Amino acid sequence: MRETPSTTDSDLPTRSRERVADWLADLRDRYADFERVEKRWELAPAAYERDRERIAAGENGGAGIWVTNDDGEVLLVRNEGDDGWADPGGKREAGESFEAAARREVREETGVEATITGLREAHVLEVVDETDSDRPLLASLIVIFDGECAGGNPRPREGEIAATEWVASPPRAVLYPEVADRPYPASE
Repeated sequence: MRETPSTTDSDLPTRSRERVADWLADLRDRYADFERVEKRWELAPAAYERDRERIAAGENGGAGIWVTNDDGEVLLVRNEGDDGWADPGGKREAGESFEAAARREVREETGVEATITGLREAHVLEVVDETDSDRPLLASLIVIFDGECAGGNPRPREGEIAATEWVASPPRAVLYPEVADRPYPASE
């Protein structure tokens, strides 16, 4: 049954925070240690509404993998329309685990199969409408795993990814600061 907007708007902020807290507790139970990164996403009204609908449907959250190859290089992508590089990843589907979402997104965006070796970061998001402070603050989670290349040759996903590359050191332009701050084994 689909929730009505009035029901969704009144309890969705609480439900979204509880869902993120449950996910974090589960991740702590399954992975020894990871960094928690707090972020605030100020979205345009249309983007906020899309995220609100995903959160209400239980489809919120996303995942990616910090993939390395045998040479210690890291797999990065540059999205179409962006100048900065990032780790491959994307949205989690309803009922999909963060691990499954991360592996699927890496494969879809880059053509590379990756195995997960650990959990690097959990980005706890505050999602807000940048133009309307009366819209509720919502919570979401993006999980970045550590991983290794298990096969495939990088190729960008047409219509979404402009470029994919194995890199030995941080690029000058990154999509968010953690991409430059993480370890690049080939440069150590």
